[in-house]
Amino acid sequence: MNFYFLFLFILILTITFSSIFFENSFAQEMTPHQQWKKFTDLDMLTCKSGHLLLQKSDGNPTCVMPSTYLKLIDRGYGIHNQSMMDKHPEMMINLMNSMASNEKLMYHWHEIMQKNPTITKNTMDDWVSQIKKNPELFKNMLAPMTSDPELRKKMIQTMKNHPQMEIHLKTHSAWMDSVHQPMSSGTSHGSESEMSDGMCGGKNDGISNHTESMSCGMGDDKSGMNHGDSEMGCPMCEKMMEKKRFENCPWCPNYMHHSISSHSMTMSNSEKIMDMIHHVWINSDMTKDMHTMMLEDSSHMAMMSNQMMEPMLNAVMDDVDLREQMIELMLEHQDFMNSIKHDNPETEH
Repeated sequence: MNFYFLFLFILILTITFSSIFFENSFAQEMTPHQQWKKFTDLDMLTCKSGHLLLQKSDGNPTCVMPSTYLKLIDRGYGIHNQSMMDKHPEMMINLMNSMASNEKLMYHWHEIMQKNPTITKNTMDDWVSQIKKNPELFKNMLAPMTSDPELRKKMIQTMKNHPQMEIHLKTHSAWMDSVHQPMSSGTSHGSESEMSDGMCGGKNDGISNHTESMSCGMGDDKSGMNHGDSEMGCPMCEKMMEKKRFENCPWCPNYMHHSISSHSMTMSNSEKIMDMIHHVWINSDMTKDMHTMMLEDSSHMAMMSNQMMEPMLNAVMDDVDLREQMIELMLEHQDFMNSIKHDNPETEH
């Protein structure tokens, strides 16, 4: 008798789970519109892997790629339904990855950060914590700053304005030894200093001129890794460029850097995009995930450095351990160190 009830129980479970499995499999094969007719509940709808469920402005559901999702929201053809996204966490992760790599959206994200000191501080504090746990993330941040000629100028100026970094450099023997060495061969530098405000001349007073010489030699240096300008369309040329980058900076990851302007970053429907950003900000877990995605993307770091170089660098330079790591990485970057040595009166060319 007991065996009979056990057999019956197992049979019922098998039928139940089989029904659920086949129903889900069937749903995966149906279009969102077909699923909508069958289930009439957005929470029951599914999309194939890598696609996001979007409710169109007419109320009908559709499945789209993450980049298309953002375009449709921006143009007013779709509605961002956070409640629906919360029930599909894998879709939300894909959406956030797309947000972090979208230049227009992140441009506005950074603008809002600049206007809100609390958001900026929370972001930088979280970054410092993550960088200290994973030093590879620090390389993603510093690579664009040290490699792109224009960003390098901003970086050097920010370092000059940071008292603790200035003292750290003056007492760092490897740094001081390096600025006395001749420039490394294989890189070309502009003949004029863009920041020669009298800091490159004069005699060495022991330390200060060498520290201040960071501001020299920032002319039209084309040897940095401004990948946005290297559209050669030649596999062999790209390999040669990659080899050159590695020789100049063995720790720098690949990244793309495109010059941006406020005009080109205008959103069509900023209110809906800002509402989507707000949903991420008010969720602490999603915010931390977004911070990690930003740090993991060197191309994002390049774009953000254009807008927020000072708070980004100051946050890491305020930490003595990260200052030391930063100096060690700069010493390994041939182009960066050549820029510092350029026009240094104590350096033999």
